[in-house]
Amino acid sequence: MAVRLREKTRPAFPKTFRRVVILPDGEELLVRRMVSEDIETVTELELLCFKDAWSEKHFRHEVENSRVSVPIVAEIKGEMVGYMISWFVEDEIHIANIAVSPLYRKRGIGECLLRTILEEGQKRGRVFAYLEVRVSNVAAIQLYKKFGFTAAGIRSRYYQNGEDALLMEKYLGQEQKS
Repeated sequence: MAVRLREKTRPAFPKTFRRVVILPDGEELLVRRMVSEDIETVTELELLCFKDAWSEKHFRHEVENSRVSVPIVAEIKGEMVGYMISWFVEDEIHIANIAVSPLYRKRGIGECLLRTILEEGQKRGRVFAYLEVRVSNVAAIQLYKKFGFTAAGIRSRYYQNGEDALLMEKYLGQEQKS
């Protein structure tokens, strides 16, 4: 998949994006655009969640410099509990990174983040969504399947430790009428 940019590309996503979602347990979740002030906390959360974590520099680039990046965070009562980085390129969404604090897992936060990006991408004319996931990450694979993602291939030795990635895809366009 090649990244194609037009010369005069508008930002992929509004800087002021905010959405309040009610979780299954009744708790209020704020999903909003990630800002520079979030980077330190996001980096700490990344280190909690992943052995081959993204660096602060990587997150800073996504928030401050990338024209295609859609970085969002999830908060409960002002505490950051998850985040997601995706890229809106042409008619595609590429989900690059998604994490939920170990203290807040199994509460529907990952689902809210994923649903938000897919819905907003579809509103903005995106037709396909792609992602890579560790073949050993059964919980994430099940989440993606729940949202209609299907296996599209394997990326051999994709991760730093040599683990393979499962490439998954989802069609977001209008459903065909039978």
